[in-house]
Amino acid sequence: MFNKRAQISGILAVVIAIILITAVAIPVVDDVVTNQAFTGTTKTITDLFVIFLAIGGLVVVAGGFFMGRGKGR
Repeated sequence: MFNKRAQISGILAVVIAIILITAVAIPVVDDVVTNQAFTGTTKTITDLFVIFLAIGGLVVVAGGFFMGRGKGR
């Protein structure tokens, strides 16, 4: 079983990652991609960056939620 300090630090890490992804990374990337004059395949690929960041955020949350729930726990 984890001690309380490890649990709190894991929760804080997940909260900070969520804040950084949702409040900083996604808006900045979206603004940069929107203001570029990309067309065609390049535009399609760069439009996916925001989606990939959101999926990465979900993976971080899921990883933090399931952290420590391994074998025999």
